[in-house]
Amino acid sequence: MRGGRYRRGWSGTVRVVGELRRYLQEREAARTRGLERGGGVVLLRRVTPFGLRQAAKVQGTALLAPVERRKAARILAEVRPLRLHLGAGTHRPPGWVNVDVLGMSPDLAWDLRKRLPFPDGAAEAVFLEHVLEHFALPDGLDLLDECRRVLAPGGIVRVGVPDFGRYLESYAGDGELVERLRPGRPTRLLAVGEVALSHGHRSVWDAETLELALTEAGFADVRARAFDDSALAPAPDNPAREPESVYAEGMRTDALTAGR
Repeated sequence: MRGGRYRRGWSGTVRVVGELRRYLQEREAARTRGLERGGGVVLLRRVTPFGLRQAAKVQGTALLAPVERRKAARILAEVRPLRLHLGAGTHRPPGWVNVDVLGMSPDLAWDLRKRLPFPDGAAEAVFLEHVLEHFALPDGLDLLDECRRVLAPGGIVRVGVPDFGRYLESYAGDGELVERLRPGRPTRLLAVGEVALSHGHRSVWDAETLELALTEAGFADVRARAFDDSALAPAPDNPAREPESVYAEGMRTDALTAGR
């Protein structure tokens, strides 16, 4: 076994800790490390469990909902055109209202599992990048429905996701992409599996599936796009996401329903 070592287990027995166990330890460390943030956040991570921090973000966001609804009303009155960046994380493209849970320093703290605090047809554009894969497919379709609701006729939705299809093609082929983007894994299969099973992912996507989901959500003129290829100028894409992502865009073309 390459790189094998020994440690004492919980029962007092000595067991080999080799590539797979070391890999699992590294993945767990990566999962709980989080995004690069300031010194205060780093200190907080050292003294609080990962699960507690995540739950606090969600619960805190829920508690702030009345306040954030009022903030959304102010944003609606002041920001023109309204472009919504949902699940923004630390990427802040200029000209977009960045929406995420509490703790990510968003412009608007909101749980994307809830109805967005904007009226029908309020937005010129909606952008989601590496967000949809964190939703199970039924919930992802609901989120796309919500994106269409808040878009004005002629509005554009742009969605970027990890391209699981490209990973599968690489796995079945020369493996170059897998080994370049996820190096050092014990096997290619484990590397590819991370795209489906790690990082809080709950669904997998490729260009065909993304186009189908947008079409079923009621968008027109749907087509896959490459990084930085967009009807939106400038494209809001995060350069850090370029190597493994596929994008697609669609347009809301139906008129708003009276009385909604």
